[in-house]
Amino acid sequence: MPAPIEDTVPWYKQFYPWMLIALPGTVVIACIYTIYLAINADDSVVSDTYYKDGLKINQRLEQDHRAKELGLEAQVQFDLEVGDIVLEITGLNPDPEQLQLEILHPTNHEYDRKVVLHQLQGNKYRGDLENNLTFRQYLRLSPVGDINEVEWRLNGDINFRENSSAKLGGQ
Repeated sequence: MPAPIEDTVPWYKQFYPWMLIALPGTVVIACIYTIYLAINADDSVVSDTYYKDGLKINQRLEQDHRAKELGLEAQVQFDLEVGDIVLEITGLNPDPEQLQLEILHPTNHEYDRKVVLHQLQGNKYRGDLENNLTFRQYLRLSPVGDINEVEWRLNGDINFRENSSAKLGGQ
């Protein structure tokens, strides 16, 4: 009977021990990264003041109904190359000197924009857009001021990949 062959290569130079160490090591690294994301990522969709927001819902609905009662409608045109916003509103008497257009990202409030539109003449308004917009955005037009304190608001949405204009109305 031949003598057994001794393994002269130390364990740390072999493949299988490192493979067995790498599998749980990968899971530990993935867990640490997941914990890092959970701690540092902002939950912008979740509101910390959900109860107060719920109490204000009737006031926001009244703003929409008031816009319908007044017969307000607006057409907004975006020129993304130049950065211009031109808005024409109907049903508003008297025409204020400024209006506020909020461009709201559906999921991340860090991408929300507020643009003050200045009256050109009559019911036409113009504003400057600082950042180029892409994808879908929600639009909210109101008089200048806190959105919870204004009398009316118009809502709409736009997908900048498909359109450069949108119609706003009371809902």
